[in-house]
Amino acid sequence: MMQRDEYLAHLARDGGRMATLARGDLDVAVPTCPDWTLRDLIEHTGQVHRWQTEAARHDHGAFPPEETLSGGPAEGQSLADWFAEGVDNAVTTMSTVSPDATRWTWAKGTGDVAQWYFRRIAQETLVHRIDAELAAGVDITEVDPVFAADGLSEMFEMFVPLATGQPINGDGRTLHLHATDSDTDAEWMLTLHPDRVDVARGHGKGDAAVRGRALDLLLLSWGRDPLEPVEQFGDDDVIATFRAAAKI
Repeated sequence: MMQRDEYLAHLARDGGRMATLARGDLDVAVPTCPDWTLRDLIEHTGQVHRWQTEAARHDHGAFPPEETLSGGPAEGQSLADWFAEGVDNAVTTMSTVSPDATRWTWAKGTGDVAQWYFRRIAQETLVHRIDAELAAGVDITEVDPVFAADGLSEMFEMFVPLATGQPINGDGRTLHLHATDSDTDAEWMLTLHPDRVDVARGHGKGDAAVRGRALDLLLLSWGRDPLEPVEQFGDDDVIATFRAAAKI
């Protein structure tokens, strides 16, 4: 896991990029989020920023009360300015919160550290920033491979265990994911069961394998197409099962 200020620097950068795109055509479709326009994406991400900021600021023991959150832009305020305000407030507020502070999270209940929120808000913004760039038809801003690999770690440490009991439709076959552009130990072995995915960190030989940039593997894990080609080996059905289960 990275450090608080590293996450907040990524949040500021990616959030600022989204705010800029929010000054363009808000009615364009978001190809990676079916039925959403760019306006929908900006509103969703802006609200996520606000509740995560409040949840990191104070331990409510549950989701923050709705009255603590902004319902949307004030009269005369543009959506872009409203979004930028939320990013700035998140960075300013979270920079004063100790990573060791006890906070409730929706992932694991009470007793977790505030560090969870620094990672979650930054990784959420990264993926939605790319969604926004694809919608706007502009070049994709460069992504730090270490940050992208951290997003994969978050996926396999937090989201995959939460999916236990959901239909995965695996049969025990395995998938090896290898991020080739990160200096970290960015390899995972996934065992796909009917109702869960078992994850082990490290190298191994699976029934199938996918190799590529950490960013492209991260996008695959969020049900999106990679931006650059990835190498695929072995059983195509295993990869298809993983991709179908990752549709979020």
